[in-house]
Amino acid sequence: MTISESQERARASRKDAGGARREELVQAAAECFDDLGYSATTVELIAARAQTSRPTFYAYFRSKDEILLALVDRVGAELEAAQSLEGMDTGDPREVIAATIHAYADAVFANGSLVSLFDAMAPVREDVAEIWDRTMRRTHRRYTNYLAALDPGTVDLCLPPAELVRILNDTIHHGAKRVARGSAAERERFIADQIRITERLVGFAPS
Repeated sequence: MTISESQERARASRKDAGGARREELVQAAAECFDDLGYSATTVELIAARAQTSRPTFYAYFRSKDEILLALVDRVGAELEAAQSLEGMDTGDPREVIAATIHAYADAVFANGSLVSLFDAMAPVREDVAEIWDRTMRRTHRRYTNYLAALDPGTVDLCLPPAELVRILNDTIHHGAKRVARGSAAERERFIADQIRITERLVGFAPS
């Protein structure tokens, strides 16, 4: 086995095992991309932010691109998790939708600059698009299936479920990016507005 092959196996083992050091590097990269942008961020800056060394960075990641993809995957998982709330299948639809909107917006607020970065990168970078577009498709599909399964006696969808979800998801996804750095009051007002808009478009029967 060559040195390079040995390094790759060790790196793959660390990735599978996870670990605090790897997460520290990923979080440091997130902060650097947020503060400086992707282009201006270097491996040296990520390592310094994580209070470790350049060789330690390369023990876990091959490059800045690889840690970028780890971040795309992490943020995508957080957005998907926001649409997998406990009780979705049995809870009151009005409450479930409101809670899901809140959870999704909070996930975008927590990762606002990264979400903007990945949205901009996906159309021009195939590796980013592979992960990011898959995340968007899954969130759209989950929301579509949920709306399609609602009792027609309790809702009156203004559009077919897939079309309605595209509009609603675009509104909350891009709107939440816009107010991510706003005050807590601005963010809460945005969420409240999104819930009211969604209730109107979904057409809940008067309570």
